Amino acid sequence: MTLKPIKYKISVKMEEVFLHYLWRFRLFNPELRTTSGEEVVVIHPGTHNTNSGPDFINARIRIGGTTWAGNVEIHKQSSDWFRHRHHLDPSYDNVILHVVYRYDPETGPMNILTVELDGQFPAAIGDKYTAMMQNCKWIPCSHSLGEPLQQEFSLWNSSLVIERLERKCVDIRLLWEACDRNWEECFYRFLSSGFGFRLNSLPFELLAGSLPLKYLMRNSSSRTLLEALLYGQAGMLEEKYRDQYPLQLKREFRYLSEKYRLSTPAGIQWRFMRLRPSNFPTLRISQFASLIQSTGGRLYQFIESHDMTRITETLNLSASSYWDEHFMFDRYSPKKIKLLGEGSKLLLVINVIVPFLFFVGLENRMNSLCDKSLQLLESLKGEINPDVTRWRVAGFETGDAFKTQALLQLKRAYCDRKRCLECRLGLKILSKIY
Repeated sequence: MTLKPIKYKISVKMEEVFLHYLWRFRLFNPELRTTSGEEVVVIHPGTHNTNSGPDFINARIRIGGTTWAGNVEIHKQSSDWFRHRHHLDPSYDNVILHVVYRYDPETGPMNILTVELDGQFPAAIGDKYTAMMQNCKWIPCSHSLGEPLQQEFSLWNSSLVIERLERKCVDIRLLWEACDRNWEECFYRFLSSGFGFRLNSLPFELLAGSLPLKYLMRNSSSRTLLEALLYGQAGMLEEKYRDQYPLQLKREFRYLSEKYRLSTPAGIQWRFMRLRPSNFPTLRISQFASLIQSTGGRLYQFIESHDMTRITETLNLSASSYWDEHFMFDRYSPKKIKLLGEGSKLLLVINVIVPFLFFVGLENRMNSLCDKSLQLLESLKGEINPDVTRWRVAGFETGDAFKTQALLQLKRAYCDRKRCLECRLGLKILSKIY
């Protein structure tokens, strides 16, 4: 490896995460010396520690003629040792080497040997990393996409999908605990949030949280009563209407809210702007009522079979007849049955049903159910959105939901956060593997 000395100013482009990367993969001059002149040979850099304490643990390093086993701490400059108050923390007592980008004379720990990395790694690596961090395009490595990265992604996509599902499971678990571990209530709330399709996800979540499923189940035989409860709790029956249907819903809700002692949640703000009329929350609430009615409110049971055909058929939903000629109360529109579209059904399965089944599998230690969730993604068409389209144009496969979910996880968890040094594609670029 030919080394070209390089001097970077300590700034955002010289974060500790980059120094961790250099140390972890030993991308530095093998002929290192401590600031006091001792020869340093890195036998093993140690294991990267993602918890509190030194950055790398269980390292083996020969300094001078002695081989040491212990921990390594990494900083941008040696004075960070005291700035971070490590000299007062016993967990740093076993640090055998302090690795810094730049050494501040007499500002590091006096009893721990220090190595300075400034000028000790290939300039090309630093240049590529800086370029990626400063790239303002849709992903940091947009200039490097090609067949080798597509192949690398195909080896990584399973891990990305599982990572994405596990992240969603954290939210589901919080909801499950809030529902006293009631599977039916938990799935009802999670599903209702899904019916918000991102822009109205929170309002739907607040609506379901204020209206227990048991009250909907008691009235599941009547579409009118279901819609009275849902629209009333949604705060959509507070205006003065002319049409008979909203007036009837208003009367029914007045009775039901007193009967069940309901209180409408404050602060629900439904989004209509930038939505196609077919996606208005008024229609989504009616379609959700259709699902409650067709299942008798036993929402969890319709996914227990894990039968994709049955699940899809259950999601063949339409708004009530009033909405055939309306998108909002009191506003007439040309007659058209308001069906839940194929794209919306696909998103509900991908973003609600699959992660919930995966969570049930994890919680009950049913690996077969987790596998079934992954198989469902492989059997579904990939969703279409701007991020997926960009990946497809770049040459990545987007034919099924398994691949698109992996690409979305890559984009949102790594590219958007510029976690290039934790990304297999980023590491491939920086390390010149191809």
